[in-house]
Amino acid sequence: MQCLVFVRARVAPLLFCVAAAAASVVACDAPKDDWDDETTDDALVGGTHDLRWSASGYLVRDGEARSDKPACGATLIAPNVAVTAGHCVLDEKVAYAFGTGDLGSGALVHVRERHIHPQFDKADSLRRYDVAVLVLEHDVAGVHPAELPAEKPAVGCNIQTIGYHADAPGKPSLRRTAPACTLFRVTLGQDPIFEVHPRGKAGLCVADGDEGSAVVSAEETREVLVGVYVGSVTQGITDCRGGWQYLDGYESAFGYRDFLVSEIERAKQAGSR
Repeated sequence: MQCLVFVRARVAPLLFCVAAAAASVVACDAPKDDWDDETTDDALVGGTHDLRWSASGYLVRDGEARSDKPACGATLIAPNVAVTAGHCVLDEKVAYAFGTGDLGSGALVHVRERHIHPQFDKADSLRRYDVAVLVLEHDVAGVHPAELPAEKPAVGCNIQTIGYHADAPGKPSLRRTAPACTLFRVTLGQDPIFEVHPRGKAGLCVADGDEGSAVVSAEETREVLVGVYVGSVTQGITDCRGGWQYLDGYESAFGYRDFLVSEIERAKQAGSR
């Protein structure tokens, strides 16, 4: 049985085969056949182009709509409300716009307001409460918002990671998905997170703007937002390298359900005035 020790921090990657310390948890993965599929090439990096789960999209900085990569991922959770990682939208001098599908393939909707979780602290090395809600200037036409989950993410291989990657330098990023496994869940203080391993040769790519992107239920008939990607403690070594990533941190959409619902309601009330 193989065990992982996780330390969630914005510092050099740390993997230890020792007892858990403060702000660390130990998780033992399932047998290899349950977690990895060596026969597939369904990577987010250089892999499957996929437009399912259409509420999961991206952010671009205003004025960079033709950029070859997004600034971050984001997911529509109400007709004019999206959620992303809090650290993605910290710079108040930068204006953002939200889009879905492949980069630059459709109309963008400008972000009118951003509400970062009140407990997020950019100086916190653990990067807890890393969630932000974005209120858009108007509804996103033709896209049904993702549902919020009714329960915690289950440990196992029933989720789908979403990200963006370009086939070649200078070409626009295409939207991609890959099957993945939830390795374990943990709450740091009151911050509910869980860890994801993309299956097969898949790899999330911070360099391509995948932070803030969604992991969704693998069920295709409904789009249920399971979590928001906030980064990997191994990204300094494994970023964009399919099959190498084991410690990808996601904020739990279920754990932040009350915050997200209250922000959706606030946006609805503001729009009715």
